[in-house]
Amino acid sequence: MTDTSQPQPSVQNTWNITVHGGAPQMGQGNVQHNTFGYDPRQLAAFASEVLAAARSAELPPQDRTVVRADAESLQTELAAEEPDPDRVRSLTQRVWQSARTYLPPVLATGAAQAVAGFLGVPIGF
Repeated sequence: MTDTSQPQPSVQNTWNITVHGGAPQMGQGNVQHNTFGYDPRQLAAFASEVLAAARSAELPPQDRTVVRADAESLQTELAAEEPDPDRVRSLTQRVWQSARTYLPPVLATGAAQAVAGFLGVPIGF
């Protein structure tokens, strides 16, 4: 005869999940992609957007020259076989400042938002 007054051993799973943005995914077949450092494609896209905006914006020639030089320097560094991460960060900050000073509408793009995350700067003015 079995004593049913005693709790029977069982296995219980308890899940505590904290989600900061996005949606939690549980189960099989989920893939997590971690990106550490910078994404050269996002930085290159941002530099291209800044260059395109500099071509079409009404800027004094000296300001256009500054913006183009900064963006082209970033593109050149990103195209190097082994880009220097410190130089990439420095050039990205210069392009960000140029865009913020001369081309504020560029900062509303998705690429700019990714760059803001990389630099750890707020998108606002």
